[in-house]
Amino acid sequence: MSNVVAGTKIPCRVCRTLDVGDFSMLHQLNWFNMAVHSNSEYGKGTWFKERSLAGPIIFTVADGLLHNADNIAELLEKDGYEIYAYIGVDNMKITKPVLFGDTLRADAEVVDFRPTKNPQMNLFIYKNKTYNQRNEQVIEYQTTMMAKKKD
Repeated sequence: MSNVVAGTKIPCRVCRTLDVGDFSMLHQLNWFNMAVHSNSEYGKGTWFKERSLAGPIIFTVADGLLHNADNIAELLEKDGYEIYAYIGVDNMKITKPVLFGDTLRADAEVVDFRPTKNPQMNLFIYKNKTYNQRNEQVIEYQTTMMAKKKD
């Protein structure tokens, strides 16, 4: 029986607490230096009263939680496939801000795994919903990857 079928849960073995150092490093590396992300005085005037993590960085952390420890690679490997390419992300919704001290965890599952015209390649599609320590969803999206049949 295949391990890569719609509804299969993708294990997330780690959670991540984001502190001030993480915020500073991630924003500098990604050039998201807008006041809402880099100016604590400006942040005090926002509805969440402090700086927040930029949306694209929330995505980076959320997807990193899934790929940490090769969770997806191991799932595909059980059926004789390996990750070949990251194709795209669809339907991304950021539903809550991520603030200093938030701990994120990913909850993901396989949406589809289907062949392409090339018999060696399949499309692997998964959906990720990531939550903070209060069990509030902060982001959801769907990712499409190319998976290659191993020789």
